[in-house]
Amino acid sequence: MFGWLRALITGSILAMALLMSLLIPASGAGVAQPVNDQGRSSIAAVNRYYGALALSRADGAVGWSYDYRTKRKAGKAALRECKKASETPWSCRKIVWVRNGCVALAVRWNDNGTIARYRWAVAMKKSTAYRKALNKCGYGCKRRAYTCTTR
Repeated sequence: MFGWLRALITGSILAMALLMSLLIPASGAGVAQPVNDQGRSSIAAVNRYYGALALSRADGAVGWSYDYRTKRKAGKAALRECKKASETPWSCRKIVWVRNGCVALAVRWNDNGTIARYRWAVAMKKSTAYRKALNKCGYGCKRRAYTCTTR
């Protein structure tokens, strides 16, 4: 009586299996599989890309990173870049990280060249992240830096 329904469901399942076999490479096909804490591969971790920003409030130097596999590594890379760019490397601090998106930084400067205020925002697009950061930061703030990861 419901043979047509069974055939429809079976066909849908077969079509989905075929699609999945095309999208997910077979193991051993030369594609590195990420490994989670328990030592098992995690397909979900394949598309995780992290970026970070670091800032020196003393002289306004920034460091950024993108497309790292962990937020810890992204933060370390951004901090390292900030220290290279800064006249006062000890004043660099990691301020924000992002996963699969963009982060932008807006700052307001003091007359002596130090940073009076800073705010950051995360979004999928650079322009949106900058707009949000400038809105949060307020009057007199300027764009300072951004980073976007592969999505």
